[in-house]
Parts: sequence; C-alpha cells; structure tokens
Amino acid sequence: MDKAIVVKNVKKKYKLYSGTRERILDIIVPGRFGEEFYALSGIDFKADMGEVIGFVGINGSGKSTLSNIIAGIVPESSGTVSTNGQVALIAVSAGLKNDLTGRDNIELKLLMLGLSKDEIKELEPEIIEFAELEKFIDQPVKSYSSGMKSRLGFAISVSVDPDILVIDEALSVGDKAFAEKCLDKMKEFKQDGKTMIFVSHSIGQMKRFCDKILWLEFGKVKEYGAVQEVMPKYEAFLDYWKKISKAKREEYKQNVINNKEKTFDIPIPEVVQEQEKSIETIEERAISRMGIINQEECFIYNTPNDLNVFKSAHPYKKSVYYIKRKITYNDEIFYLLSNQPSAKSDVIGWMKAKDVKTRQHTTIDEDNKTFIIIGTGKGFNRPWGSEKNYIYNTLNKYKNNEFHVIKTDRVGKTLWYYGLLDDKKVWIHENDLKD
Repeated sequence: MDKAIVVKNVKKKYKLYSGTRERILDIIVPGRFGEEFYALSGIDFKADMGEVIGFVGINGSGKSTLSNIIAGIVPESSGTVSTNGQVALIAVSAGLKNDLTGRDNIELKLLMLGLSKDEIKELEPEIIEFAELEKFIDQPVKSYSSGMKSRLGFAISVSVDPDILVIDEALSVGDKAFAEKCLDKMKEFKQDGKTMIFVSHSIGQMKRFCDKILWLEFGKVKEYGAVQEVMPKYEAFLDYWKKISKAKREEYKQNVINNKEKTFDIPIPEVVQEQEKSIETIEERAISRMGIINQEECFIYNTPNDLNVFKSAHPYKKSVYYIKRKITYNDEIFYLLSNQPSAKSDVIGWMKAKDVKTRQHTTIDEDNKTFIIIGTGKGFNRPWGSEKNYIYNTLNKYKNNEFHVIKTDRVGKTLWYYGLLDDKKVWIHENDLKD
C-alpha cells in the first residue's frame, strides 16, 4: 500500500530565553545564550493512503507541533517529512486574519492555495453555507466566537478537496450539531481514500473515527498502533496521571526526556477502606451512584458492623453525595457517602440504603461541545446537585452566553453538562441549555 505520510527521525528544537536581552545576545553571539528545548525528539511513523491517524497525549506532548510540521506550517529542525499529495490544516483560527471579514478570508485563503477568481466565486456560496455563517460572513472575523472561526476554517479547508487533512482540535469548539456535520464530512473523505491526521482530547471521537493512534509523550513516541491496542493503555495512563502529585509528574517527565527505561507503573488500584478489611461477613462491590438523604430522622455510622457509633444525618441534608461503596451486612444494605467521587476523599460515613434516595451516575463522554445558556435553572458543584450544592443559584444573568462543555454525565435519566463559567467549574442540567 502506498504511503501517504512518512516521518523519519523528526526533531523540533526551540530556544527558551529569560528575556529580550538574552534573545538579542544570542543573535550577536550564537549558541551562547538561551536554553535548548526539544518539542519533538526522534519521531518516526508512517501512514498508509486512506488511514485516519489519531494523535493523543497530555498537554505539552508535541501533538500540535507535529501536526504543523506535517502540514508544512512549521519546519522541522532535523529529520524528514514526506507527504503524498496536497495537505490542508484545520485548526481553530488557523490562517484567518482578524481584521478581514469572513468573505475576505475565504478569498485570501483560496488565493494562497492557488485557486483562480472564478474558482473562488464558484466555491464561496458552498463554503458559507457549510460554515452556517450567512448573517455574519461580511463581519470582521475578530467579532466571531471561537466556534464561528472554527466553522469557517473547517469549511474553507475541506472545500479545496485536499489529499491529506490535518485536523488539530478544530472540533473542540462550536456546537454538537456542527461537530457531527464535520465528522460526516470526514467520513466522506475517508470513504474517498483520503488520509487524515486527527488531534483531539475527545476519547470518544478517537475511538469512533481513527484507525491507528500515535501516542506522544513529551516529544517522543510512546506507542503507535491500532486503536483497540493503544487507547486502553492511554486511558489507563490518563487515569493514573490525574491522581499523582505535581512532583511525581515532573519526575515522570524527566524520566521520559532522559530516556530512562524505568518510569512509573500505571496501577489502577481498587479503593478499599481500612475499616472494611476487618468485616469478614461483608459482600462488597464498587458502584457508581449518587444519593440524597431522606428527610425523616436517620443516622450516619462509622462502620456498618458497629451501629453504636453514629451521628445525626440532619446537618447533611439538602445536599447530594457520591456513593462509591455498597456493603451488605447482616442482610442490610449500606452506602458509603462522600463529598468527592472517591471512597477515600472527604468521606461522610455509612448510611442504611433505606435512608438514601439514589440515582445511577454514568459518564457519557468527555467530548468538547458548546451550548447556549437559556437563563433558567441553577449551576451546581456536582451533577444532580441540591440546595447546598449551588455554585450559581440562578443562571439568568448568563442568558444567551456560550457554555463550553468538557464532560457529559447522566444521573438517572437526565443529562448533566460540565464546564467553566466565569472560571468556575459547574454542572448544568440539559433543560437549561440549548444547541
């Protein structure tokens, strides 16, 4: 099979300076000032014609740098990149001039790609329609939202029918409907045998769309292979990375950079309470539910096998808690309540199941999407929140504002969306948002 992309021993070196003076001195006396930093170090991989390659890795791993090098936007410091056909890069705001209108940007970008005035005139209506910018196409791009810029950039790039498409987080902004529209277009390209590089933090999109995964780790290739082989390892790593300390992360990073064979294992430990180890008659299993304490008088216990040690549950009412453990003891069910989604973090205590109203709690996806706030409802510090969980007791002042979602959960039968509002992390109910 013909190769669409061949990357051989590619390195990208930058210089880091402490200030303008050091930068100027390095021009006068080259090599004496500034610290060398390798954004990429010895990257090798090949992509066959018609393959979709997903780039994954935590922030700072070199995904965008490698994408820009393949697209010809940034030159490599050493090594070689060979591409078979025309390459188009799609990234948020890539190549767009803020002071020009959307229409002017279409003409400028297509002229730069070698199209004639007549060809541009023929393509323009199709691009505007795809981007869904009819009312805004003659407004300056600097007045566009990030989602509008992404739509325009995507529409222009796919209109030129490239052989290789490089998509760098272009679907991370904008509404869900447009993201689906873009994915449908990408499916058409895939069916036509075109090659694609897909960079996204969305695990769901990666699994759904890619053939292979290139896992980058601090500028180096960690793994490269089929989606079903690489993604489970990467997901386990992400879970591990979120849990370790800043110092451990830095140690891990230095081990990778310095080519040390032994880094950290990636354990996925089962959380077990010390108290539970002594309860021999308990049947236990991990669950994912959320609970709210019933209004009648009830109690919180230190452990299910000693009901003589308890406290009133009254101060904990009007709040929703995470339930991370379930225990059956002497034929009675107990739940372990916590303020955090962990059985070891901010634990409230054990309660009898009959005293807690619960809902199944499931993560649907971690896809990026954007909604408009209707202005109704409230914002909470957890899905299915209650009175004590308000972050915003009204969303009215945010009416018609964009809400950028990074996670979607279902509690019971309803969806909850998680994102930032005024730099605060907040959960909003599906009925309080619109596409």
